[in-house]
Amino acid sequence: MPSQPPDSIAQATAGGVALPVVKTVAVAASGPKPLDFSALLLLTLLTSFTAIAVQYAVRSFPPILGGMLRFGLAGLVIFVFLLWKKDLRPIARQDYKFLALLGLFCVPINQIAFFQGVAWANASHAAMMYANTPVIVTIMACLRRIERWSAAVIAGAVLATVGVLTILIQSGLHLSGTYFRGDLMLLLATLTWSGYLVYSRPFNQRYGSLNCQLWVFVFGTLMSIPIAIPDALTLRWHAIYPSAWAGLLYISIGIAVIGFFLFNWSMTRQPPSRVATFSNAAYPLTLIWEAILTHSLPTVWFLLGSALLLTGMIFTLYRPHHVLDIPEESTPVGDPADL
Repeated sequence: MPSQPPDSIAQATAGGVALPVVKTVAVAASGPKPLDFSALLLLTLLTSFTAIAVQYAVRSFPPILGGMLRFGLAGLVIFVFLLWKKDLRPIARQDYKFLALLGLFCVPINQIAFFQGVAWANASHAAMMYANTPVIVTIMACLRRIERWSAAVIAGAVLATVGVLTILIQSGLHLSGTYFRGDLMLLLATLTWSGYLVYSRPFNQRYGSLNCQLWVFVFGTLMSIPIAIPDALTLRWHAIYPSAWAGLLYISIGIAVIGFFLFNWSMTRQPPSRVATFSNAAYPLTLIWEAILTHSLPTVWFLLGSALLLTGMIFTLYRPHHVLDIPEESTPVGDPADL
């Protein structure tokens, strides 16, 4: 279906269910509200441990099996929580195919690429690739008319990415053999993650972040089961390291449940480029945790990269954005499948 004009409000019903309105407004240049800012800070802190946790998980779990277990467990936790809160919401029939497509990209494709990329390369390479997320998200959001092209938005995303890359390059990144294949897989993981952030936004607005997560995880897990069965049958479950279980639990509950919720919830209230750029601070934090463990001091390049990152975050946090508004309750919308 053709895209709606940026300033339009679609009105209809989906399966007889009243869904929220989505419209375009200008977000003021005063930056995020205290609650939104706190959510971004917590999100950044949680995701700063992701690559470290995955390094422990891949010691025992093959990529597709690890991804299936991760999102299967996360989906179960979300389902029980929504059941307890009595907040399970009906999904319009025409949305199932798009949620299934998001599940395909978010779970089997992204997780195979991410787990295998970390196994072939390392956490620093994963951070380098994911540092491109703000630029990719900004371009996708502008192409989708979720945001409007703006020198400030683009400059902020680019500055933040250059800052993180400066930090990572000085850490001795190199391209050779297995590392190169790992970087290609991590690039694929970054592209699918960026696409998920942008294309899941209307569904998060219409059904709520947790309900959207639940269906994406369910579809993604179901698609992963046939591919994961051989690994599950041959894996020596009794020999799995406790640290691998701990890493899997962290990326399942801490990231796939809490982290994804904070991502999705923030994306419905703030511009996608702002959320993606701010979360980029997780990568230098990851290196800080490593520096603490190895008793090493920050370098001049680390301080320079951090300064660039901070400048980019300020650009995206305190510049006006034109984005889709958060939903208004009890007002029906048009076809949610209009992606």
